[in-house]
Amino acid sequence: MAGKQKKVNWLIILLLFIPGMLFGQEAIPVQYGTVYDPALVSPFLHRLQQTNAYVISFRTRFTNKANEATDYFILTANGGKLSAYTYLANASKLQELDLPSASLELGWKTFVQNGLFEIRDEKEIPNFCPEKYHIYNSYTYEFIILSKGKMKRLSYYSPEYYDNACYGMEERKKIINSVSVVNYMVNNK
Repeated sequence: MAGKQKKVNWLIILLLFIPGMLFGQEAIPVQYGTVYDPALVSPFLHRLQQTNAYVISFRTRFTNKANEATDYFILTANGGKLSAYTYLANASKLQELDLPSASLELGWKTFVQNGLFEIRDEKEIPNFCPEKYHIYNSYTYEFIILSKGKMKRLSYYSPEYYDNACYGMEERKKIINSVSVVNYMVNNK
């Protein structure tokens, strides 16, 4: 009987810890961020932040179209459940994406492995590069990361160009990898 009770205890322990191990959603601190302020994010992101432990949004902005509305890809995590959304800016419409759970898990794990919660914004990283101002009217990759208490914005200008011209910034490679997985998730539904 004691052996049976021991097996039940191990089963209970496994059931308590497996969800966090599967999704890696244990409390991940948002480093280099600020205190969450709903006034600094779009209303649709604020609504998602209210019902999720984490919200990671991505968009591409073009320099020569700074005031143009841009669409977002959003991944949310809450208690072992991952969901993906798109926000269509011109229609002001948030819609859930029907992505396979394997794609959602791949996205989450890639964001965690690439350190989106830990890396700094490009403007905060000292990086001398003589080619720094040789490209104009390009694009910026922007991630907004929200948790229950913190937020941060990661903006990287023309990262593929600068990764070739000014190699050596590990954070830039992590942003490029994260964008690649977003593209993979959206294009392989």
